[in-house]
Amino acid sequence: MHRETVSLQKELEALGPGIVCLTGGGGKTTLLYALGAGIAKARNKVLCTTTTKMHRPQPAAKLCAVFASDPAVLSMPREGALFAARPCPPGGDPHKVYGYSGAEVDALFRRGAGIWIIVEADGAAGRPLKAPAPHEPVIPAETNVVIGVIGLCGLSQPFTPETVFRTERFTAVTGLAPGEHISPEAVATLVLHPEGLFKNSPDSSARLLFCNQSDLPVALKKGDALAEAVFSRNAAFLHAVYLGSARTEQTKCRKLLPDRPA
Repeated sequence: MHRETVSLQKELEALGPGIVCLTGGGGKTTLLYALGAGIAKARNKVLCTTTTKMHRPQPAAKLCAVFASDPAVLSMPREGALFAARPCPPGGDPHKVYGYSGAEVDALFRRGAGIWIIVEADGAAGRPLKAPAPHEPVIPAETNVVIGVIGLCGLSQPFTPETVFRTERFTAVTGLAPGEHISPEAVATLVLHPEGLFKNSPDSSARLLFCNQSDLPVALKKGDALAEAVFSRNAAFLHAVYLGSARTEQTKCRKLLPDRPA
């Protein structure tokens, strides 16, 4: 495989402004904030939001947050990063914010010329791995980049509710039974399967795999093994595989590509 150290922020900037959706397992929220802050620092306009439920932004996210039940009333950022979502409805979880529909996010994108919209489009209840339910993920039609996220701490661990969210869907997609060890090949199936990590991605979108928690012991070897398993089965499916730590390295990561034919 070809390997190089890159900034995921710069990788996205090379693909141009658009809607970027994050799906999959643990680490999406931390990555969303890191990408939002990084892209905004380069004098870009960034709107961070969600099409699912997520925890309210904390001060450490360093994003101005606004809450509007009707996204049509939002003022789009002229520069810098803004977080926007619906406030908690009556009877909802006050610690969480609630997302806009895919069509509403598309409408926001059409309103903001040259804007980036970064969307948490999936929930995983903090688990490193997940397979989507029938209604998930919620990806706007005009999305041009989908970043599938997996937590490397889940690889080589037993398949349990503590490592996998939506266990019954994970079995249906990967064929793995509860209690079996989660192999790179099983996660590669999750990546490549039509009902897996990139489910509902527009055909024209670029698919990026972000393997989080690369700072853990032997995590880089796990990431390499997963990339090999994906590339050996379909070398053209992904734009690239990225190994990083959204918590400690933010957008700095290793980029993996399949070897080019001689």
